[in-house]
Amino acid sequence: MKLLVAHGSDSNLLTLVEKVKKLNIKAGPFSHILLLGDFEEETVNNLKKLEDLPTVYTFGSSGENNTDIIRFNGFGVYECQDKLTIGYSTQTTKELHESRKTLTNQFRKLEKPIDIFISREWSSDIASLNDTFSGTNLLNNVVKMAQPKYHIAYGDNNHYFESKPFMFEESLQVSRFINIADFDSSNKWAYAFNLDPSVTEEVDESKKKDMIENPYERKQKKRQLPEDTENSGLKPEDQLKLKKARKVLPNTCHFCFTNSSLQDHMIISIGNLSYMTIAKGPLTVPKGDMKFSGHCLLIPIEHIAKYNIGQENFSESELVQEMTAYEKSIVKMNYRKFDMSTIVFEINSERSIHFHKQLLPIPKYLIMKFQAALDRQLHYNNEKFYNNAKLNFEKYSPDDVEYLKIRNDPKSNYLQFTVYETSEVVPQIYIAMFQQDMRIDLQFGRRVVAFMLKLPKRIKWDSPACLQTKEQETKETENLQKPYKEFDIASQD
Repeated sequence: MKLLVAHGSDSNLLTLVEKVKKLNIKAGPFSHILLLGDFEEETVNNLKKLEDLPTVYTFGSSGENNTDIIRFNGFGVYECQDKLTIGYSTQTTKELHESRKTLTNQFRKLEKPIDIFISREWSSDIASLNDTFSGTNLLNNVVKMAQPKYHIAYGDNNHYFESKPFMFEESLQVSRFINIADFDSSNKWAYAFNLDPSVTEEVDESKKKDMIENPYERKQKKRQLPEDTENSGLKPEDQLKLKKARKVLPNTCHFCFTNSSLQDHMIISIGNLSYMTIAKGPLTVPKGDMKFSGHCLLIPIEHIAKYNIGQENFSESELVQEMTAYEKSIVKMNYRKFDMSTIVFEINSERSIHFHKQLLPIPKYLIMKFQAALDRQLHYNNEKFYNNAKLNFEKYSPDDVEYLKIRNDPKSNYLQFTVYETSEVVPQIYIAMFQQDMRIDLQFGRRVVAFMLKLPKRIKWDSPACLQTKEQETKETENLQKPYKEFDIASQD
């Protein structure tokens, strides 16, 4: 579709609309026309002969909508009939401060990136690209949650500014920022562009050369750390100085019972050698009859970095048998209670802090898309992210001799997916080996599942979209425990 965005004021709106009509004939026809500026309700009501134009959207004016004009004021997200999604905030910095909580909550509900974000103010991260205008920190998180293809502002009346494109790493969404000058200025007051809501822009090497570093991720980017220092509570500069042999002790490990900061309100069940909790910052979301995210962690009580810790009969160890029973109990609940499939992801590495498995419920109609999602993420991991270990997944059944050889070898380091279509059929196992000193993407499993579920903004557990209060986490635990009760191996004789 072809869109036109123009910036005016109450004093020039009528003239602006006449110019827009000519542009629609000369450069259009446009699918949508977006008018930005502080327009009085009466002035907008006086607009006539708009039947020659497509739907007109005004940003910054109040009043009743009609068949020709849809008005936006304040903040929100709107989906057009043709699936174009428009987020907006027409607020001043003062108004942003006053409504910051409800504003953030509004955009936290988004499950995928939007097409266009219209704002009066600039975000401070974008303002760092240009010395002529200052921005507000209040919009930084909003834009990071929205991840728009186009962010268009109108707070600077006198200057036109267009950034080079940049990409959000989690969703691979390509974004651009444009500030459009006022109609009465001597600078560019309109911007026309093509946009397909159903398409994510593909980025090849030639396009990548023309892109800039994402201003929203520039401050947060840090060197990926060995697994034994991730989330250890140390400053990044101190973490990088740690020797490989230095380990996080149980009393500072956030998975160990000896840590006084253990989040015990999130525990679902405790066995003899392992326990299960809900996930902090869950990837999955409530679906259908499942009124909770269902994203769980399965964790050994003993402080161990690797699952295959070197027993002679590893597969027959009590820990493996108990964790396997826990895993299958969740698979049964997901399938029998909610008609859900399940994916289990684990990283078995000598450089981990405390081994754990992630268990995620997947709508059964999506489980067949796992292979495509895995292949897509492998492409980005192996071809785009040059510093990561190159991964090659092999597919096995649980009793495959070659698979058992890998899992039982205490020297092996691997990433593994176990895919349960139902609780009644044999699962499929996908495993990729890597060397101990190789850098791996700790979010790889979440990236694959997030793509399957079309939830790109939930890749990282601490992203704004995933954050939960303690009260929400407690409620989530209680909601999961109720249907799980009949499957809980810790409550059975």
